[in-house]
Amino acid sequence: MTIVPLDKRPRSGPYSGLNVNSAKRFLMTQFREAGLETPDLDARLLVMAATGFSHTDMIVRGTDFPPSDVFDVIARYAERRLAGEPVDSILGYRQFFGLAFKISKDVLSPRPETEILVETAREILAPLSSPRILDLGTGSGAIIISILSELSAAEGVAVDISEPALKIARQNAVTHEVNSRLEFRCGSWFEPVPETFDLIVSNPPYITQAAMRKLSPEVANHDPHLALSGGEDGLTAYRTIIDVAGAHLDLGGHILLEIGYDQGASVSALLMAAGFSNVSIHKDLAGHDRMIKAMWSD
Repeated sequence: MTIVPLDKRPRSGPYSGLNVNSAKRFLMTQFREAGLETPDLDARLLVMAATGFSHTDMIVRGTDFPPSDVFDVIARYAERRLAGEPVDSILGYRQFFGLAFKISKDVLSPRPETEILVETAREILAPLSSPRILDLGTGSGAIIISILSELSAAEGVAVDISEPALKIARQNAVTHEVNSRLEFRCGSWFEPVPETFDLIVSNPPYITQAAMRKLSPEVANHDPHLALSGGEDGLTAYRTIIDVAGAHLDLGGHILLEIGYDQGASVSALLMAAGFSNVSIHKDLAGHDRMIKAMWSD
């Protein structure tokens, strides 16, 4: 089912029958019939973005009739969503750890399950007076910017091989007022990093070649493959990072790595073979293995 073409729709207003709530329900019905996974959430987010309404506004002012131009924006958003474009891509931003991060085709949209890295980093670094953090493959900068937003005395370095990705990350750092404490460097993993840190964080690409061929069009057509593909077995980036990470950590420093649901044992073995201790696997809210924490003590 598709949205009625813009020039064929009734205009918005008191006689159109489409107030804010009914517009949301209309989108939700079409999204559900199209087989989208989260039709209610998608419809609500798109209508909120088009109207500028908050969650409270949606409750209190849901019977308002949107102006004609806003109604047109809602319809265009719906057309794009039905064509398979993710909500994040349509809106140009993603909420992560309570902050809004600008995204683009050059960065991976941050996922809620990645917030476990920020929570754990905060726990590790909170006792330190002026912790230093390295974020490898920073993308939008969501992880390290969220950490710095939580720890006012912390400083960081964010590395990415993609200059377009770093451009987005720099903008996010300015938006969230951590740019004075965050340095950006372009390069592959540790290539532009000579110094040591209290913590290394990374959400590296970890999807296997076989799984890359089976990605949904929504992911395959809108997320950068550079941030997804982890090589034949999904572990290429982990090997590169772990082999060198110890040389860039202070004694007693930690590394936090996001992992795929079935990579806990493999990545743990790589860490222990490289001299890390206190290796532990942490699950996300869905109960899947999501992060590995390890300490450098060699």
